[in-house]
Amino acid sequence: MDRISIQGARGSFHDIVARTKFPGESEIIESGTSQQVFEDVKKGRVDYGVVAIENSFFGSFLENYDLILKHGVKITGEVYLRIVLDLLAMPGVIIEDISEVYTHPMAMTESHAFLEKHSNMTRIESDDTAGSVAMIKEQRLRNAAAIASPLAAEIYEMNVLAHDIETEKKNYTRFLIIAKELQHSDKADKTSIVIRARNQAGSLYQCLKCFADEKINLSKLESRPIIGQAWDYYFYLDFEDNMDSPAAQRALACLKKVTTEIKILGSYQRDRSLVK
Repeated sequence: MDRISIQGARGSFHDIVARTKFPGESEIIESGTSQQVFEDVKKGRVDYGVVAIENSFFGSFLENYDLILKHGVKITGEVYLRIVLDLLAMPGVIIEDISEVYTHPMAMTESHAFLEKHSNMTRIESDDTAGSVAMIKEQRLRNAAAIASPLAAEIYEMNVLAHDIETEKKNYTRFLIIAKELQHSDKADKTSIVIRARNQAGSLYQCLKCFADEKINLSKLESRPIIGQAWDYYFYLDFEDNMDSPAAQRALACLKKVTTEIKILGSYQRDRSLVK
């Protein structure tokens, strides 16, 4: 039985991803922070972790990029999840009863158009969407609602006061599945790496040219500062190919000539649910 660490409580979006990737027999471990998920994986307390890495509305979760390198974990998969938000309250409560609304700051922002129509509701930020639902249920608050997933409504047996309240209906979050060791299969068609380019003119161009020359598509490029070395950066790259393909091997060989450091973070099957 696989053990999976998620950030947040049961019914969170991380939980939805865990259930999607690990259906059937598995044990989900609730962790308070993303840092804890990375530590759980690194120390072998779980087999896998689920972490959010970027959102189509808010952009990249930069802290999690840093934690990938800090903890030396590997990426074994990805999931693109459409974020659907519901307003949840205790059974029997109606929307006119609500004077407080709890949720994570991102979910609060994503629901701003709905909340502007209900200006009587005091907005209270919390650490977790599903955790807010659990708190309301535990304390039996009848004047409060939480913004969370439809799964949270099911798990905590809550009343759905309003469904699909997010402002942007095409809002997706990309989640990564992480593990302690590299797990590479022949079906992999996406690879994530981190590089340190030489600190000289044109060095990043030379790095990107290695992939352009092999006609390999780069789907992501993210820079992060190297702590303690001002104006020196790591670059995280996602490219759409198996790391063992001849073209990828030539690109990586080229990359070694124009970088001072390369780390393979993972080669895995990409989520094609958003491919048009």
